[in-house]
Amino acid sequence: MGFFDFLKKKGPAAVKFSDVGDWLDKQVENKKLNQKISKTKSIIKDKISQGYKHLEELEKAGLKNENIPMRARQIMEGHRKAYVHRLERFLDEIEIPDDFSQIGHYTARFSEGIDKLSQESQKNYLVLKEFMEEELSKSIKTVKSIEDELSKLQAHIEKQGLELIKDVKVKLKQYNDDLKKKAMIEEERATQEKELDSLKERKTRLGKRVGELKQSKDYNDYKIFIEKKKKYEENLRQLEHELKTVFAELSRPLKKHKYGSLHENLIDKYLLDPMGALEEDNSLLIMDVLNKMKQQLDNLELKEKQLEKAIEMMNKLNKDFFMNRKSEIGRLKGLNKDAAIKINRSVVALNVSENETWLKSIEEKLIQAERVLEELKKELGSINLDYLKQKVKEKIKEIGNVVMEED
Repeated sequence: MGFFDFLKKKGPAAVKFSDVGDWLDKQVENKKLNQKISKTKSIIKDKISQGYKHLEELEKAGLKNENIPMRARQIMEGHRKAYVHRLERFLDEIEIPDDFSQIGHYTARFSEGIDKLSQESQKNYLVLKEFMEEELSKSIKTVKSIEDELSKLQAHIEKQGLELIKDVKVKLKQYNDDLKKKAMIEEERATQEKELDSLKERKTRLGKRVGELKQSKDYNDYKIFIEKKKKYEENLRQLEHELKTVFAELSRPLKKHKYGSLHENLIDKYLLDPMGALEEDNSLLIMDVLNKMKQQLDNLELKEKQLEKAIEMMNKLNKDFFMNRKSEIGRLKGLNKDAAIKINRSVVALNVSENETWLKSIEEKLIQAERVLEELKKELGSINLDYLKQKVKEKIKEIGNVVMEED
């Protein structure tokens, strides 16, 4: 070592980013803040014990004037009990943090707590002051002295110039929190991507299965029966429409004719549901009704146009007309029923339906999984670790002669 080596300036300290937390703790340790905080906590612990002791004295204190009325004594006791309870609860909740960076926030909250305590217990205080001011004053001074100790500790911390270290610790904590959050989200994203791939694979498999089933001969037969059933039902609707049109044209004369007729109920059925009535009318009694009505048309007091339409329509209606319609209705309904039985008994149709239900469920899950994955990607995009890391490095350089090294 040379004679003048002590005059050489010490070179910058090299710190890796992963060691920043330890380096900051070392800076704090050098300022012996832990001892200061520990000492303050010990003083405050003693003051809390004192506070409990003063409250006990307040609780047991007798009245200077024993001649006060019973009602006043009862009111005072109620206020004393409430006041002691509030202060004991306040003392129970005092817990000084060990981290110097939290002292300022805690001190501010403590002062707010005292203000709140003062407001809540003001009425109790004013009443008790008239009876036991000395004991009351001791408990209040104890609480205030705790606030004073915290203020002194905060002033000492500020005097040490540790605001920069505090700021860096806050930013470093944010960086580490975001680092953990990013790792957790990336893990969740990987799991979600696997789930998405699995759902896509299941969708493809089920889609292929449905396609194969729909290409089978059994399914082709099933579709043929579906089309046939539609055709039968359409033909039945046409027949129903035709019969409704017929009896709509005859509605006026039939309603007039039915009064006094032996078939009043039958006429009402044909007017309401002509196809249903024709199905039940096995003897075609409607022909007797129409024939008798035809003979009495001139007596039904119909308008000229109504009479002409009735005659025109009735000339078209004969036994063959109703027999053909009745037979066709029975035939179509029979065919429709047979087609429905074959459709309902189709195993391949059931398999297609089940697979399509599963396919729909998987498609809904796919949409949800893609939405969740998109949200995870957005959340990852909002985390900027490089920016936070750079801010920590900038603040570290402000603290001391430091060169940041990459890990």
